[in-house]
Amino acid sequence: LGALTDFPFIDAPDERLVRDGYQLLHELGAIADGERITELGRRLARWPLDVRLARLVLAGVEWGCLADALVLAAGLSIQDPRERPLEARAAADEAHARWADDRSDFLAYLALWQDWQEASRSLTRGQRRTWCREHFVSEPRLREWINLHRQLREFASEAKFEDAKVVDDEARYE
Repeated sequence: LGALTDFPFIDAPDERLVRDGYQLLHELGAIADGERITELGRRLARWPLDVRLARLVLAGVEWGCLADALVLAAGLSIQDPRERPLEARAAADEAHARWADDRSDFLAYLALWQDWQEASRSLTRGQRRTWCREHFVSEPRLREWINLHRQLREFASEAKFEDAKVVDDEARYE
């Protein structure tokens, strides 16, 4: 496509945003000096994710924790499934405390995912809805997380990433 600055946009993006975008790509290792795409940049571009989340997934491959990286990338791509209604803030905070981890918000997401996986194995559809209400978790957002996770696992499996075996853990939620 040539230089971005030469592209005939109808409404050109703000130069600061373009600069920030290039800076982010450089920090992630997606481009090298001179704005040339790197091999890592090519691998990141293949993922149907924000480039930062794609980098998280590839780091998961590098560090041998792809399963967790896929859960996090899917969870961070959607609106937080934890609900905190005004009329029940204290109850929601108490329900969410079971997943809290002082070390990282990411660990809280993983704990919520694991708790859901364990609970849903033995619950009927109605019981899963009740679980969501009792734990102040949005059922539609949780379903969105599950569906996106499934898509990312399939994408990783097609890319032949080692620990991305596609299993049908979430099929019971449909």
